[in-house]
Amino acid sequence: MTFSPAEAVLFVALVVTSGCVVLMYRKLNELSTVGRHYRLALHDSAAALGEARDAVALLNNDSRELISALCTRIGEAEALVARLDRARTEAAAVLPTPVNKDPRG
Repeated sequence: MTFSPAEAVLFVALVVTSGCVVLMYRKLNELSTVGRHYRLALHDSAAALGEARDAVALLNNDSRELISALCTRIGEAEALVARLDRARTEAAAVLPTPVNKDPRG
């Protein structure tokens, strides 16, 4: 059996096309693998962002509680300072004042 030049050209075209299909198939498999890794990374990122959101919410709640406690303590400290000032003023009124000496001698 002999091949005509047209059959040879068609055979070469078939071989080249088959080679291109195999290469395309490999690239599609690689792309599918990359897409799978991308989806996993995206899922992990979403989970990490969710955990970060929860941590920030917890930090906000803790900060509110801390600010409330600090406001209470500051109020108590201001009341204590006022009591100390009153006590000092009352003690100064009760204690005798030192005699002023004449600087001229």
